[in-house]
Amino acid sequence: MKTLSRRSAISLALAAPLLTAKWKPAAAALPDYYPADYPGVIDASKAENGVLVYSNVGEMNWRPVLQQFNALYPWIKVQTLDLSSNEVFERYYAEQATGKSTVDAVVSHSAATWLDFVDKGNAEPFQSSEDSRLPDWSRPAPNIYTVSADPYVVAYNKLLLPEAQWPKTVGDIVKLVKDNPGQFDRKIATGQPMASAASQNMMAHYVAAVGEERAMAEFAALGPISDLYRSAGPIMEKITTGEYLIGYRLSGIQLFPLIADPARASVLGWAFPADGTIMLMRHIAMAKTVKNRNSTRLLIDFILSRDGQVALASGGLMPYRADVSLPDGPNGYTYQKIARQIGEKNIIRTTFEPKLLRPPQELVDKVNAAYKVQG
Repeated sequence: MKTLSRRSAISLALAAPLLTAKWKPAAAALPDYYPADYPGVIDASKAENGVLVYSNVGEMNWRPVLQQFNALYPWIKVQTLDLSSNEVFERYYAEQATGKSTVDAVVSHSAATWLDFVDKGNAEPFQSSEDSRLPDWSRPAPNIYTVSADPYVVAYNKLLLPEAQWPKTVGDIVKLVKDNPGQFDRKIATGQPMASAASQNMMAHYVAAVGEERAMAEFAALGPISDLYRSAGPIMEKITTGEYLIGYRLSGIQLFPLIADPARASVLGWAFPADGTIMLMRHIAMAKTVKNRNSTRLLIDFILSRDGQVALASGGLMPYRADVSLPDGPNGYTYQKIARQIGEKNIIRTTFEPKLLRPPQELVDKVNAAYKVQG
């Protein structure tokens, strides 16, 4: 899944006047748990040439993070190239093969390609100064850290659906379909279930979490009447206009910016499915090809810090640190807030578990058959 923009190369070296009003830089103060030699890292970064990041994060998502980072380190020019989750690695390998790669860090959520990246020795050994403040599950492999936990939601047109039919779970949608034959045919949409490594990883985790019997029953009920898309964006638009009544397994980070608009929020209803909310984990690593190690360390440490996680939320991504508390609103959700709302047992986190990275072909075929996907 992509976030907000496509192949958008950005270069942000912004000063303090561009900061959002809600955030005030902490000057040169460092957390007391940072190593004593950290000021030396900062000084060494001044002799480097910025940071180049390949990521599947869009310009609008990056903007508040880099604004605040550059308020702390105004001499560090950060360039990000917005690619698809697989293209991040494809481009990295292509340039690495020429011996001319200058990539300092990579960000993506495609677990299968991440594991290949790690196995090939492309993650530079690195321990963040924020390491002790992060949950164990946020470090899925050596030298890999989680940037954000991106939830998948159900959405619906609350003007066209009676309130009694507003779904709070995937099970609610199945019941609506069964209780109202024909009413929801081609009025429901979702993402293509097995179209990419990331979607296969999500589906494998979902099936493992809820059980194959339940999952296949849901797919059998919803698959034949669901329209399929590669991205949640068009589905959100068509729910808003009334072409669709319901969407499910949709990226929350594509929904939240929309419902910040009161007009949209008056039409779009949504929920974290209480019977299983998938959380797609987005990760970062310092690349083996790193040319600006100190600057890259500062950037990754900031992203993983409390202030960095709050900035991520301003950009539409969802923070997961336990010490992040956000005001209620479209960008006010955290992992902990959702866990309290639906119960942590109902959160399905994607992982690097080898058997779930690439589902067996038999499962891929069964799911595709349920959704009438050819080939």
